[in-house]
Amino acid sequence: MSAYATDMLGPALFSLMAEKNIRKVTIDELAARAGVGRATYFRNFSSKEEVLTAYLVRRWRAYEEGHHLKELAFSNPERALGYFGFCLSLRTENDLMIEQGCTDAILTAFETIVSDADLGREGSYEAALLAYGLYGIFVTWARRGWKETPQEMAGLVSRRVLGGLHP
Repeated sequence: MSAYATDMLGPALFSLMAEKNIRKVTIDELAARAGVGRATYFRNFSSKEEVLTAYLVRRWRAYEEGHHLKELAFSNPERALGYFGFCLSLRTENDLMIEQGCTDAILTAFETIVSDADLGREGSYEAALLAYGLYGIFVTWARRGWKETPQEMAGLVSRRVLGGLHP
């Protein structure tokens, strides 16, 4: 999928989701809101949830690069803090996805993020454990109203989840 398609369709889809449920958003509406043709959507995506996943992963990569997170070990509390800071930076989008039952898009994005080549764990049990564990913690945090700070969440994950894992 192209960066251009993701950059155009992702924000447009979230804009439409703020107005109505994703299941009622048509591809024609999405393409028009994004300012692209229907062919751009169909050339790059097979579902609206795939647009959401691609958008999350693309945003993560930019955040990760801007905060130099790949330079840190995965178990480093600063990397966990960056992860939760990123999640909070997309609070509106995350809340929309959770409210509308699009959590599979979030999980798929997490699987992609933790399976990155820098971890050397692509397709491993460790990558699955990290993806599903972080996903569960994240969704619980969001559903509880984001009460804890990213620092508190990073501390919890660093001590209890990632503390025993070594890259």
